[in-house]
Amino acid sequence: MVVKRALGCFVLLMLASGLLWAQGPKVAHTTSHGTVVPFQPPSTPLKTIYSNLGPTASNSYFDESGYYVLGPNNSVGDGEQWIATPFTPASNAHVSEISAAVGWISGEKAFFLGLYSDDGSGDVGTLIAQGETNKLPVFGTCCETANVSITSSAVTAGTQYWIVAQTDDTNAPAFTGVFMSSNSSTIAYNPETEGWFTFSGNVPAVLVRGTIP
Repeated sequence: MVVKRALGCFVLLMLASGLLWAQGPKVAHTTSHGTVVPFQPPSTPLKTIYSNLGPTASNSYFDESGYYVLGPNNSVGDGEQWIATPFTPASNAHVSEISAAVGWISGEKAFFLGLYSDDGSGDVGTLIAQGETNKLPVFGTCCETANVSITSSAVTAGTQYWIVAQTDDTNAPAFTGVFMSSNSSTIAYNPETEGWFTFSGNVPAVLVRGTIP
């Protein structure tokens, strides 16, 4: 059974014997490693419909934390977990490509990225189109993305939609990955006036492209 729970700026989708984890979504942490590979979108003549990547190609997202994307036989030992993040197009458009900062940890390298409607209450609705990829970066490296092409799908200006990272339980049940975070979700806090500290709000980093209109 799929259990859905709204969690602010994203939705957690879990299959865990029908039970929602009381402690909330599982977050992964690591330290950056490897050579930075500047982000380059797939070589297709498409326009940006939505993006929270950046601010630069060499600093496109925060690769040290994010929410786990977990198949049923994942190496973390927790229940299955999918992650969704919303976006609202500024113009009428047709989505045909999704790029997401999903990093691999272990298991088979395959998962789905999908475009979903909103159910009208601010939660994930129904699947519009999706694609699968087996090419993705390693968690803790920047700044490549996982990319899929989908059937060209119309989206309406001012209407909320969702990008969902979903595991392939048939072909990749052991998939263990992380939907890494947008740099635009950095938060700062000052505990007892000891000084400011920053941390990631873990909003998933995505790029949605297609044709406008």
